[in-house]
Amino acid sequence: MRPLEIAGLGLIRPPIENALASARRHEAAGFDAIWWSDHFLHWFPPGVWTPDLVPHAAVMRSPHAFLDPMPVMGAVAGVTERVGLGTAVTDAVRRHPALLAQTFLTLDHLSRGRALLGIGVGEAENIVPFGLPFERVASRLIEAVEIIRLLWSTIEPVDFEGEFWRLDGAILGAEPYGERPPPIWMAAHRPRVLRATGRLADGWMPNFVDAGEYGAALAVIRAASTEAGRRPEDVRAGNFVWMVVDEDRGRAERMLDSLLLRLVALTAPTSEYERAGSVHPLGSRWGLLDYVPTRLSREEGLAAAAAVPEEVLRRYYFWGTPDDVVDRLRPFRAAGLEHAYLVNVTPLADLSVAATAADRTEEVLHGLRRLP
Repeated sequence: MRPLEIAGLGLIRPPIENALASARRHEAAGFDAIWWSDHFLHWFPPGVWTPDLVPHAAVMRSPHAFLDPMPVMGAVAGVTERVGLGTAVTDAVRRHPALLAQTFLTLDHLSRGRALLGIGVGEAENIVPFGLPFERVASRLIEAVEIIRLLWSTIEPVDFEGEFWRLDGAILGAEPYGERPPPIWMAAHRPRVLRATGRLADGWMPNFVDAGEYGAALAVIRAASTEAGRRPEDVRAGNFVWMVVDEDRGRAERMLDSLLLRLVALTAPTSEYERAGSVHPLGSRWGLLDYVPTRLSREEGLAAAAAVPEEVLRRYYFWGTPDDVVDRLRPFRAAGLEHAYLVNVTPLADLSVAATAADRTEEVLHGLRRLP
């Protein structure tokens, strides 16, 4: 098995100086990559973002203050030298596949070969409120990656006749910085997109909380790689790791029961609620994909958050001390995990720990380095 790569979360809010400083710290700490979210909205209904409920609201007027990750990555490329820079993840609804192909070739040159294109089906909260189409999202994702691959394959004119896009003598003449174009990482959970990941992608970035389910999904990817004439190991296996981490295990456990973490847990799929003997508070099927927070009033948001079962909170987050998080990731590593993307959401539960959150994340990093 390849050595385990470890990635961290890139800051994406103003002021930009914080994003640059955080990226420099990530590189100095030894992270292999930094991933940035590509969001318009956060997971919180606007009505709950008031200081009486959320202390963060006293220092941040809106939780939805996201910068565009593409120019942020370009700026970070100029102040780092080694660490990979990517989106986890963007989509081909808001951004045309040809635009994504050109943007990431540009980032590839700005970073001297360190750009990573993470792409998925998209999330309703970033698409539906803006009047964009959000149907047949799996088909759209697969077609988009096929187009990007095609445009990167030649500097000659290409044609493509798809369900969503058409190319007629299209040329993307800029060539990669190095011998290969940027790696494409696909977010995939269901069989059809898992198989497409095995056929088309260089990396896999899902959000699994059960190591057995993770291993089964990875087996689908490996088999699809082989069927496509590729090597099974051609797709590097990653995973989002949403952490609630503290030096004190009991404190970390208590922080699970917080308003913002309960709201984030509404992104969990129906299967997690069924496992807890419950139903999704929003009647959602996919959670992460179809939760639109701006559709909820203050009262509806608070009621939905209160209805999240404790078992969902305890499963959905990797929580405890840094050593606890490492221990929970051991079976994922045994199941084939090769790239752990550490997302420390602890400050959402308690703003007072924000100053030390990076320290705790780096403790997890160092613990993971000791795994075989």
